[in-house]
Amino acid sequence: MTFDNIGSIFLVRHFVNGGSYESPSPFKHRCDGVHSCSHCHASTGWIDGARAVQRTSNADHARSHHHYQLIDLGTFGGPNSSLPGSNESLNPSGAVTGAADTSFLDPDFAIQNPYFSDPYIERSYIWNDGHRTPLPALRGGRNAGPQWINESASIVGASENGQIDPLTGIKEIHAVLWDPERRIHDLRTLGGNGSVAWVINNAGQVAGDSLNDIPDDLNASGALGGLPGATQQHSFLWQNGVMHDLGTLGGTLSGTYAINERGQVVGLSTINSIPNPGTGIPTIDPFFWDGHKMIDIGSLGGTFGVAGAINNRGQVTGYSNRAGDDFHHAFLWPGRDGKIVDLGTLGGSGSEAKAINDSGYVTGAARLPGNTVVHAVLWGNGGILDLGVIPGDLCDEGMSLNSRLQVVGYSNQVACHGPHAHGFLWEHGVLFDLNRLIVNRSALQVIEGVFINERGEIIGNAVTPEGNNHAVVLIPCDEFHPNRDGCDYRDVDESEAALSGVAGPTPSSGSSALHDRHMASKKIALLRPA
Repeated sequence: MTFDNIGSIFLVRHFVNGGSYESPSPFKHRCDGVHSCSHCHASTGWIDGARAVQRTSNADHARSHHHYQLIDLGTFGGPNSSLPGSNESLNPSGAVTGAADTSFLDPDFAIQNPYFSDPYIERSYIWNDGHRTPLPALRGGRNAGPQWINESASIVGASENGQIDPLTGIKEIHAVLWDPERRIHDLRTLGGNGSVAWVINNAGQVAGDSLNDIPDDLNASGALGGLPGATQQHSFLWQNGVMHDLGTLGGTLSGTYAINERGQVVGLSTINSIPNPGTGIPTIDPFFWDGHKMIDIGSLGGTFGVAGAINNRGQVTGYSNRAGDDFHHAFLWPGRDGKIVDLGTLGGSGSEAKAINDSGYVTGAARLPGNTVVHAVLWGNGGILDLGVIPGDLCDEGMSLNSRLQVVGYSNQVACHGPHAHGFLWEHGVLFDLNRLIVNRSALQVIEGVFINERGEIIGNAVTPEGNNHAVVLIPCDEFHPNRDGCDYRDVDESEAALSGVAGPTPSSGSSALHDRHMASKKIALLRPA
């Protein structure tokens, strides 16, 4: 779970404001400007709103549940493969990008760029319709890792270029684009010694982060954990062969999280260079790039916030610390008054949002009263809906959703901040352990549902009996995927949801999600359970 410790705040990966939501939003009712929604989530309006979410999920689609076929994407001879966090590494037609270990240890592991943090040499790939094709690294580089794939199967990420940053002594990485013909293109930098491309839209606009050539003590200190370097890190937008610096909100650093089909970019940025007494670093606010300038979304009272996702209508979600920086809440922006709106909790002190669909529904996680338990939630229609948890598990979190209000994520069995135990699918008001829906059960245990597309195809991470991580694809046995050998096209009985999670192996200490902006070295403003 990502509710851990606020002690260190990391940049780029992984409040009380009343007012109303924009009229196009599905959120129609909220608490008043005096009481925060964490205290009035059980009011009549919010209960009605939560019921409306449930009704929308149940009424808009037939209440049928399908089996899934699991496909192990395997490795290149090494122990692990994985997917890039909650990024869109699965496109609308079912193509997947990821990275996998070779059997060769990296002889330069001691100076390897932290973007990889893998003792084995990693190769990127694209998988489509049962075929996995390796993707090249830049000339002179060994390791390369993808982040995002668009509908034409253009892929972005980062690759070593064979150079060592003379200012840090570690290996340089450059943002790269793999075109549909699998050719690699170096997107270069803003003048510094490193860059990474995080996202790409269907128009081919690429957004990411790059170092420039201006010395920066804050970035050099490693306090923000972004691109390691001795110079400033700025968000960029690359289009038509040119990398454009998006600047900052007034400080020296900014970082990218998402882009939509309109070319609008969101992320976070320092607003000045003055360290806060409580955190030791400057205030960081979520930003919105409108195509011309960077706009400060604001905060919910604290000194840290991130805009993590944006839909094609320009609605932004993320999370922001509340006053005192002890907890953060999920937010939606803009409200009717143009300000940030607190999405509230399940009665506890914190929440965070991970994804938003084009109808404005948001998924993520929220604390329950007592702050020891966190549940996956769906915000919409003015309410917050508790998606529950797999029987026998303790906590869970929604990571992705589609327009059909299918939500995927992961659950934890022993502790909210411990190893992930089961991937889940929530649909039509029912939450399933993904492992119970798989028709071709194997020794693999699916521990994360990372992303779901409009066809209901799911990508995730699974563990082997040895505790290694493997990237997997789950193909639904439904009307959109007819005549698949081995598929069971009978509906799944909802009684399966009442069963405890399937027992299986747990991840080893050496397996982790790949280059996840929301985990590992990219975790941000995390909370310690009370």
